[in-house]
Amino acid sequence: MSSQLGLDALPGFEDDMSALPTQELRIMAVGLLVEVAKGTLTGQGLDDRVSTGDLSDCFKLYFDTDTKQKPRFRLVYRIKDGKVKAVQAVSVGERKGLAAYVAAVKRLGRTSK
Repeated sequence: MSSQLGLDALPGFEDDMSALPTQELRIMAVGLLVEVAKGTLTGQGLDDRVSTGDLSDCFKLYFDTDTKQKPRFRLVYRIKDGKVKAVQAVSVGERKGLAAYVAAVKRLGRTSK
């Protein structure tokens, strides 16, 4: 049986969602977050890299509506521990230029190396 987690987002995440080029992509991103919160999906762990900064407490999921190419979008989230466990949406954006990762580091108040 899966456990239900809460779901919240860092400031700026809504702007990321609005910047996604289609409504279908926005729906996909929200769907991924719901699956993570339900405990039925887990992303790949991130780490501390020179190109992005420290995202070692975060996870990533790839997604795209075009299944014939490498996914163009990344969703970055983290699991928050406290009294209540919650999934926190950190950023979402294009693969190109590491956009989602750069935004995530900035929102988390961390600097790249």
